[in-house]
Amino acid sequence: RHFPTSSPPSSGDQTLAMPPSNSSVSSLVAEVSERLSSAVGDRGYPGVVAALLVVLLLLYFPFRLLKAGGEEKKTGAKEQATSEEETYPEPMPQGDMTVAELKRYDGSDPTVPVLVAAKGKVYDMTKGRDYYGKGAPYNCFAGIDCSRALAKVSLDKKDLNADCAGLFASERDVLNDWVRKFEDKYPFVGILVDSAYNGQ
Repeated sequence: RHFPTSSPPSSGDQTLAMPPSNSSVSSLVAEVSERLSSAVGDRGYPGVVAALLVVLLLLYFPFRLLKAGGEEKKTGAKEQATSEEETYPEPMPQGDMTVAELKRYDGSDPTVPVLVAAKGKVYDMTKGRDYYGKGAPYNCFAGIDCSRALAKVSLDKKDLNADCAGLFASERDVLNDWVRKFEDKYPFVGILVDSAYNGQ
């Protein structure tokens, strides 16, 4: 298996019909009233015109109430989503560790940081737990030195280790690119004192 690639689903050509605005409904009421008045006013039926106008108004106001209620719900949901900030555990203090100690930080416990090692160096990937946390696409890298998998751009279990002997030059370049990205984006924690990394 290789790194999964995905793109946001296309929205297609579907469009949502917008509800009529206040001005359009008011214009409709006025237009219908004018036409009714023209049609029956000269015949002495002003009561019919008034009755029909009342019916139209009765239809208009419930529509406005429903629309206002829908807009209020949308606004409330948006405010709630904005107010709920994602929480993270405390950053991992800097310090060297062993391979056995690193295993604890594999993303299975949301109360502790998520750590990934590459080339014997440990990085705090907690801010990227959508990628490296529990159930995330690259969670298999968490809690281990995944140098070989990074070099080979692989998610295969047999590559989830630090053995980089015999890599092609191009694979070593890929690994170095990953390490540079980690260094630019995630906090450096320390060195794996008993790392099995054997590359250059």
